[in-house]
Amino acid sequence: MLISALLTTLALATGNASAFDLWCFYSDKTGEGVFERVEHCAREEGGAIVFNPEYLNRMQFGDDGLAPAGLPSGWRWVRRDGRSVSVLTYDNSPDEFEEGLARGRRPEGMAYYDRQLNLVLATSYAWAEPFSGGLAAVCTRCVIVPEGEHSMVVGGDWGAIDRQGRLALPLRPDAESLRRELKAARQR
Repeated sequence: MLISALLTTLALATGNASAFDLWCFYSDKTGEGVFERVEHCAREEGGAIVFNPEYLNRMQFGDDGLAPAGLPSGWRWVRRDGRSVSVLTYDNSPDEFEEGLARGRRPEGMAYYDRQLNLVLATSYAWAEPFSGGLAAVCTRCVIVPEGEHSMVVGGDWGAIDRQGRLALPLRPDAESLRRELKAARQR
């Protein structure tokens, strides 16, 4: 504790800490997978997040070369070189990769990223579910409503897209009928 306080004081005195003004949660590779919150972990620069090299080097990366990191703005997947993308929060962690893709939000709508953190598919939909069987349920004009520590997606018109973003099942106001048709389409 004393060493940490001294390092923080030194960083503030030299101006290094102010360069990284965001805290983050990450799993330290020496900490047995436990997530810890640290100050001065990252900063925003030109619309991107830049991680403090001290913490980037300590992140526990998986076999796919990615590490999860939680910032004030939400969860991100991070590569060893520091490149990261913001993804949805799912069950208090970053959105998992389903069929090789994780979901994120963009100003124009929902997006899907691959494990190299490349944008694979940008959509104009208000909500998009993970791909399963090559299809993903999507909706327009739906609203995300907080419900306790979780959220529900309500209203709107629902359809399904394929991996190229083409509408594979038409939009309709009835989400339940879409779910039945989607289940049948995935079983084919």
